[in-house]
Amino acid sequence: MKDNTWIRLHAALMLAALTALGQTGLWWPVLGVSLVTFSWLLAMHAPALRRLRPVGGYANWVTLARWALLLYAAYSYPQWSDYIVFLLFLTVIISDGIDGYLARRYQQSTAVGGLLDVETDALMSAILAGIHYQEDIVGVWILLAGGMRYGYVWLLYLLGWENHKGADNPNARWIGATFISVLMGPFIAPEWLSVPALVVGSLLVTCSFGYSLWGQRKA
Repeated sequence: MKDNTWIRLHAALMLAALTALGQTGLWWPVLGVSLVTFSWLLAMHAPALRRLRPVGGYANWVTLARWALLLYAAYSYPQWSDYIVFLLFLTVIISDGIDGYLARRYQQSTAVGGLLDVETDALMSAILAGIHYQEDIVGVWILLAGGMRYGYVWLLYLLGWENHKGADNPNARWIGATFISVLMGPFIAPEWLSVPALVVGSLLVTCSFGYSLWGQRKA
């Protein structure tokens, strides 16, 4: 199976899981889909991962540790205070970038490593959005913003633009960082501040994906 096929299937399953979360409040579809699809991706690339030393490579081990911590935080967050949950997710954020550094340092850059990193970041947005929806901090619209990556994947495919090489979005990185930051806000900031920030962040990330989509169209 090609990576593009995996990306589409993973996106479709995550959209279904987020829909189930919005309608039933159940977390297990999100966690279950992530566990199955990430394991599937690793199995697809097992020969390449076995060639790295140590097996899998330092960078990919860091990315997988981030992924595992995300799943743990999503599963166990009700038993922790907001500050502990904040620290769990902050650890995931801080460790982002370490995997890239290690891949360059030990010349272990791989296609699967880059894909794991991107999808772990997307999963973090979806999980944080899901937590805030579950806690009734904001409405179901936050799931749309948190799952924007998955909808974008399918829009590109349905429009036939999946393989277009569009221009880079110069604002994608800082908008993505801003969105993650505002998703962290409700754990430590009052609602009068964190909720408007979530609205602004969601609008920014929607505009960013729209800009990227337009760039693909023009390619």
